[in-house]
Amino acid sequence: MADWQADLVDRMSNIQFTEQYFPILHNGLLQDQDVMVHSLGCSVWNTLGHELELMAVVECPAPSSHGADIRSDSGWFVMGESRPSCLVEFERYDGTEKGQLKLEEKLRNLLEAAQRWEHSPKILVLSAWRQGIVRAVDTERLKSICRCGFTSNTGARISASSITKIVFSEFLFEKSASELCLTLNRLRCERLL
Repeated sequence: MADWQADLVDRMSNIQFTEQYFPILHNGLLQDQDVMVHSLGCSVWNTLGHELELMAVVECPAPSSHGADIRSDSGWFVMGESRPSCLVEFERYDGTEKGQLKLEEKLRNLLEAAQRWEHSPKILVLSAWRQGIVRAVDTERLKSICRCGFTSNTGARISASSITKIVFSEFLFEKSASELCLTLNRLRCERLL
């Protein structure tokens, strides 16, 4: 198996992968209805996991704890293994403080899920999509959560493993002239930790 971790970042740093497998993201016909973009984004991540020769699972539940039920949008397993090597969350970002807080919540969920999996994931991916020109995601706040950890609602101390890579990915959409449809214009990845 090739270095899937490097391939993940390479493939999600340009739009060739999504153009090949998800043309609706690029043809100007995608409408922002209900959770369609979320479903497509989760499908992109699962398809990438399969392309990287991993078993990709939708709504991958973390082992139970006395805390909340946590399900990552996608969990990737090396074939034959019972613990994920990668967890992904895909979320809309609208440029507001509320949107920023939602991303921070999703990052905390990834970190807690990884800890429940005894830090087996080698990569955690927080992936956001946004449309049009909005305030950029404050990645410094995300990095602070990664570096400092946090205390969960149940009082458990949650921290990132020193061997886990944490990546922030963005799907940047443009609105059509009619404002009804979206076109994926750019993908970008940034390492948070």
